Amino acid sequence: MQDRTKSTARSGRPRQFDEDEAAARMQRLLWTTGLSSPSLDAIGRSAGLNRPSLAAAFGDKNAIYERAARDYAAMMDDRLRRALAADDLPVALHEAFEAVIDIYTAEGPDGCFVLCTAPAEARANPICRDILDRSILAIDALFLDRLQREQAREGSALADYAGLAAMLGATVHSIALRARAGWSRERLLQLAHDTVDRLTAISGERGAS
Repeated sequence: MQDRTKSTARSGRPRQFDEDEAAARMQRLLWTTGLSSPSLDAIGRSAGLNRPSLAAAFGDKNAIYERAARDYAAMMDDRLRRALAADDLPVALHEAFEAVIDIYTAEGPDGCFVLCTAPAEARANPICRDILDRSILAIDALFLDRLQREQAREGSALADYAGLAAMLGATVHSIALRARAGWSRERLLQLAHDTVDRLTAISGERGAS
C-alpha cells in the first residue's frame, strides 16, 4: 500500500522542465561530442536534469540518442522537402544543398548530426547502425522522389534516376564531413553547385538519348 502511494505521487507529479528544450540541449551536446564520450550524468547536466529525472523522461543513453536523431531527421526532412518543392530541377537541387549547408554550419563546424556521430558507433552499437542506415536511405529517397517527379513531367524513362539520387546523397555525406573538418560555407556551396551542374547535365543527356 505504501509503495503504491509513492508510485502514484511520483507518476502524478508534473515535470518542472520543458522536455523539448531539454532534448534540444542534449542533442547539441551529442552533436558535438558523439555518443560515447559524455557520461549519462554529463548529458543530464547539459539539460539541467539529475539522473532520476533524466531516466524518467528520456531513458538511457541509447534512448536519448534515438530521440535526438529522430528530432534531427524530422527537421532535415522538412527542410529538404521544402527546398526540393521548387519546380525547376536545378533550382530545387541547389536549394536543397544550400539548406543542408546552412544546417551543417549554423553553429560552427558541426556537419550532420547523424552522419558525423553515428558512424563511429555503428559497428558496435546496432541502434546507431540502424539510425545511420535509415538516414542514408531517407536522403537518397528524397532525391529520388524529386528526380522521379521530373521524370514524370518530362516523360523520359531513360535516365538512371536511382543512381543519380544515390550520387546526390553521397554528395550530402561528403559535404557533412567537410563541414565537420571546418570547410567554409563558401567552399561547401561551390562543391554542391558544381555537383548539381554536372549531375543535371548527365540527367539531361541521358534523357535526350
